[in-house]
Amino acid sequence: MVYSAQVNSFLPKSFIPAISIASTVMEAVLGIFLLIGFKTNLVAFFAGCLSLLFAFAMTFSFGIKEPLDYSVFAFSAGAFLLSAMPDHKWSIDQILDKNISIS
Repeated sequence: MVYSAQVNSFLPKSFIPAISIASTVMEAVLGIFLLIGFKTNLVAFFAGCLSLLFAFAMTFSFGIKEPLDYSVFAFSAGAFLLSAMPDHKWSIDQILDKNISIS
């Protein structure tokens, strides 16, 4: 929570516990869904949004150098690129797609 308070220095202190818990849960859920390939386009879009919000918060609190050093903008762009891909091999999405038959 200390780091969340530093990154979100522009928010009231009473918001920090909720922001810390919500961001940790969202990162874990989005990461697991991306690893297994479930609803990849949608999940990748939300991961891109979450990382972009994190990059903006870092920029506001620490300056532009920090998010560039940690490649947060590049990760966000990669997530948005993944969300735009039409299909995803070796994923649950591929298995659930009605156009693909499993033999």
